[in-house]
Formats: sequence, C-alpha cells, structure tokens
Amino acid sequence: MKKKHTEIEIEKHTARCLCGKITIEATGPAKYTEYCHCKWCQQVSGSAFLPLVVFDKDQVVVTSGKLSHYNSSHGALRGFCRNCGSTMSFQSAKSFDIALGVMDNPEHFKSSKHIWAKSRISHVMITDSLPRFDESDE
Repeated sequence: MKKKHTEIEIEKHTARCLCGKITIEATGPAKYTEYCHCKWCQQVSGSAFLPLVVFDKDQVVVTSGKLSHYNSSHGALRGFCRNCGSTMSFQSAKSFDIALGVMDNPEHFKSSKHIWAKSRISHVMITDSLPRFDESDE
C-alpha cells in the first residue's frame, strides 16, 4: 500500500532589481504592507512615498547577487543594486522590508497603512481610508 505524501505548500515571494543581478526570496506571509512618506524614503525612491512589504528578518534571503547598503539613519540599512540603482530594501533590527515595486507579483500585497504622514509632500493627496500615522506606528 502506498502512503500518501502530503506536502505543505509554503508561500514564497520573489523580488528582483531592474537589471536582474539581485534576487530576493521571502518565505511565508508578509507582516503587512505600508506606504512610507518619510523624507528618507522620498529621497531613496525619487518619489512622494515608498511602498514597503514588511517581513520578519528570518523570512528573507538574497538568493543571487549582493545588496549594497547605505546606512541612512541609526539602525537602518537601505539595500540597493550597485549596478542598476534599484531600491530594494529597508532593514532594521526588527524587519526586512522589500520595496513593493521590485516584487515579482506586487498585486499580491495590499497596503494596510500610511506611516510618517507628517512628512507627506503637501500636494500629494491621500484619498484612501487606510490608517495614517504621523510617524511610525511602532
């Protein structure tokens, strides 16, 4: 008699930079997805805000290439591709956040909040009903 082999399918998410040299894999569900309006995220993205998919550090591994890092503030490393310049990540002691735009399937992630709304560029209107925090909510 054959035994049925049951496999638990683990959620996997992949991300890659514009040139494809760096790939990142996250396993399991994201903690949440947020829009960050802080000045540093504006500068690193060249946009009004940076959507980030937040994972626990142990859920994420760089599977090819090597992230270059910039220490933008105390305890915060911003990861990017030295070859093409893609913004890839924000890493802190608590989490490994991946920029939504580099995710292979960004539609999978629905944003749940806005953080650092006090730094929002004034003519950028937030029209959704997501919770807003003047600073971080942590």
